Amino acid sequence: MKDSHTKGLQTFAFEGNAEKFSAFQPIDIKPRQGVDWILNGNNNANFLTYKDAYDDSPTNSAIINAYVSYIYGEGLIDSNTKGNLKQFISNEDCLLMVQDFKLYGGYALQVIWGSDKKPIKVKYIPVYKLGVRYNMQSLEVEGYWFSYDWQNKYKYTPKFYPIFTGKYNAEQPLQILLVRQPTAEPFFPVPDYISGISWARVEGELGNAAINHFKNGLSMMTIINYNQGRQETQAAAKVEADKVRKMATGSENTGGVIVSFNDGVEESVTVDQLSPPELNNQNVFYAEEAERKLIVAHSAPPILFAGSQQGSGFSNNADEIAIATKMLYRKKINPMREIFTSGLKQVLDLINPEIMPWFKDFEEEKQLENNIK
Repeated sequence: MKDSHTKGLQTFAFEGNAEKFSAFQPIDIKPRQGVDWILNGNNNANFLTYKDAYDDSPTNSAIINAYVSYIYGEGLIDSNTKGNLKQFISNEDCLLMVQDFKLYGGYALQVIWGSDKKPIKVKYIPVYKLGVRYNMQSLEVEGYWFSYDWQNKYKYTPKFYPIFTGKYNAEQPLQILLVRQPTAEPFFPVPDYISGISWARVEGELGNAAINHFKNGLSMMTIINYNQGRQETQAAAKVEADKVRKMATGSENTGGVIVSFNDGVEESVTVDQLSPPELNNQNVFYAEEAERKLIVAHSAPPILFAGSQQGSGFSNNADEIAIATKMLYRKKINPMREIFTSGLKQVLDLINPEIMPWFKDFEEEKQLENNIK
């Protein structure tokens, strides 16, 4: 078995010629003697894998953004008083934490203590910039290392923050709490859509192929023949060929031009262009299959995330949308909210145990809920 690397960080394991995505999730997540931190793969490569799947796949990013919007709703409130909790956590920090929670499978926050030895505020901290400090004797996580760039940790020296324990520490008034979706992985969060990441990569590669096609004109090739114009040296031929390419196409499309120097017409280069007739159909199939698989990986109702669908026995399409939305809240959104707010409540309980953090639903979602009761 051998490893190859994508974007310098992401590691893929191969067995024969078949790529096995599951073989590298997670990777290198184990304590090592003499190393102060445990990272989520090589320089936190697993986090980069999740971010690449978000950046490169339109379907994956759209679903994640939609889930974040559903979870956050109209913002975080105290369900007891219906008041907002801005004095303890800003709207921006809360939204960033929800984004990390869906994208990476968990979020991290800084707990800021006041002079009265109680937490006064929580602040967002990027979970993908954290490493773990693990005590090999007690077998417990002691805290987290933060670095702006783990690839360049000698420039951005990691800083240690103790784990949130619920107890005030005068020497270290900043503590970090990590909240994760359920996973057997001992140190780091894992997103719930991990089985769909390979299909997010498929969408990304299809996008790259489209860019290269239009930028470089790979489907067309131009041949410029110099009949009875053979150059004296190979170097001279190269200089002349580069000059001709730039005059013909500019600097961006030089790969689509062949310049041939021949002694006569009979020596001219002939190129037969091969264009598989089913290539476009294959691309369409993989694009549609990637969308379907990502919807399944996120457990997302297709009617809400894949445009119009055929009816399923309901009286009309509006009923189907309403039922799908209700099921989405029951099976995914509210359970994720429960995990998210239970983490926050660990801190808020020290401020006021009566505070019950929850997210306010969009008014439109309330109307849907009422219409199908």
